[in-house]
Amino acid sequence: MREIFLAFISFFFLSQFLYSQEVLLRFQPEKGKNFVYFLSSEGVLTQSAMGMEQVVNSKTETKFSYFIQDVSPAGNIEMIILVDTIKTGVKTQTPPLDTNFVIPMHLKLKQVLDKYGKGISFEVLDMKASELPMGVGRRIDKRTYSHTVVFPERKVSKGESWDFSYTDTTSNEGGQTIVKAQGQYTFDGVEKVNGIECARLILNSSFSISGQGMFQGMNYGLEGEGKNIGKIWVDLKSGLLVRSETASEIEMAMGISGQVEMTIPMSQKITTTVSLVK
Repeated sequence: MREIFLAFISFFFLSQFLYSQEVLLRFQPEKGKNFVYFLSSEGVLTQSAMGMEQVVNSKTETKFSYFIQDVSPAGNIEMIILVDTIKTGVKTQTPPLDTNFVIPMHLKLKQVLDKYGKGISFEVLDMKASELPMGVGRRIDKRTYSHTVVFPERKVSKGESWDFSYTDTTSNEGGQTIVKAQGQYTFDGVEKVNGIECARLILNSSFSISGQGMFQGMNYGLEGEGKNIGKIWVDLKSGLLVRSETASEIEMAMGISGQVEMTIPMSQKITTTVSLVK
């Protein structure tokens, strides 16, 4: 009976310790280290034009890498991001299309972040010219490849949350696209992923998108809103992303002017997984 009582007491205190466990999250990878990631996403885009509905299914895969080029005395991280080739598959029923593209991106980017993971600067160092399929123009979406998780200054316990917000402007042919987002991360406990002790974070955010540009000689403008939810695992030691599983939904409308005048309502759902592979 005494042994059962002692076991209960031990379990009680262990449970209390685990429940109240606090972590201090910082972005502090080592200088000279290189990290390789694999990104996979699947999407469904539904759009209506001239009385017809079109459903486009897509799948994208790519690898990208982070090289930690420098760490300042204040803890700022200078990181080189390399993106080589993107493989994309597109499938539609109207018109019938089932094809795959290999797109040479040849991107070299530089991102500088502080010790909380907050971006200080972002720069395109090199982008070799390459013709993209179906008349699509080059567009650099920096959040696809850069570190985006911003940590709180304080320690956090399981269940605690912190807010974030950002505004991103990306250039494209004949214009730009602006994304404004706000949301929340919640610390959901500690978990080992691929042998790495990680903080598991719950993501819940909303965003708006607006922009204008040119596509196949026609001007367009777009407006939309969406949400992004998921789970993110970051290395407790370095703050680097180890894995993320996210799902996005967006409703938007695109207005086209030029040879043709029309408004195209669109809805899109995308699931994305990013994993540290080495």
